[in-house]
Amino acid sequence: MPARSAAGTVVAVPPSLLAALGLSFRGILRSPWLVASGMGVALLAKALSWPAWAVAAALVIRGAASAAHVRPYDPMAAMKGAEVVLGSPAFAWIVGGLFLCGLAARGLLRVAWLAGALPQLATEMAGEHAHRFATGATWGLPPVLGAAALGFVADLGGTGFGVALGLAALRVTAVASGGHGSVLLAAATAAALVLAVAVPVSLSALGDAAVARAALRGEGPAPAFAGAARRFLARPGTFVLGAMAFAAAGAMGPASVNGLAGIATGFAPNASPLVQAGPSLMLAAAATLVAAAIDLGWMGTVAALACARVGGVTSPGSA
Repeated sequence: MPARSAAGTVVAVPPSLLAALGLSFRGILRSPWLVASGMGVALLAKALSWPAWAVAAALVIRGAASAAHVRPYDPMAAMKGAEVVLGSPAFAWIVGGLFLCGLAARGLLRVAWLAGALPQLATEMAGEHAHRFATGATWGLPPVLGAAALGFVADLGGTGFGVALGLAALRVTAVASGGHGSVLLAAATAAALVLAVAVPVSLSALGDAAVARAALRGEGPAPAFAGAARRFLARPGTFVLGAMAFAAAGAMGPASVNGLAGIATGFAPNASPLVQAGPSLMLAAAATLVAAAIDLGWMGTVAALACARVGGVTSPGSA
């Protein structure tokens, strides 16, 4: 039922989880190429870490070769040279910097894809036909990038909070196991463990909802988070349950496909690596495709929860 404000204005509430899932599934069926593009983005994101690995391998090989050249009669010279390279601060700075650059590029690539995919998906969810991917990925990128950066900070904070609270609860449990516990302490510890899981999941869902609002409404980071928080507080259980369900699906789906790779190659254990590489690569691509579909399904669901109007008209100020 739509809620009413003091002035009698009908304020829309987020749809149910099943309704949001239905809208997301409808949008994906109407634009399946978004899943393929998400798969391409995921594969390219993985490739962005290759330069760091290549530079690391080149530096280690060069160090080992130089040491072997200087001490040709020392059988351990190559290994010692590689250890010197691995333990040098310059190696850590160079390779670590490349990894960080790769992670930043991966994040920027995903945000740019979301800036185009979410408006296109929302258009298909509404039953309309329009090409909004290119416009969203270009002109709609700045607000989405700001909301994603703020969401990343909130996600880090929630993860740190959850880890700290979980460790504190385990520490209290270890002390209480010596006979110093009580029912009140057990209840407080259980509540702390629930918060250690619920707070990071809630902040992660809130960040995704803010990104969806920034992509679909063009809101800045602060208004997007404020609007997402209002929608979240209207139905917190729906957001948390959806986030946990998609997180479980995102972990189990690709893992199940990867498990099939081991089964497929197990039927021919004596086959050459080149023969086994074919099925392994195809199943790895299938696992990436499944992960992209689940990711797009979640973003479509959270976009419906954060922006869809159900049971009334939502004004921009009360969305």
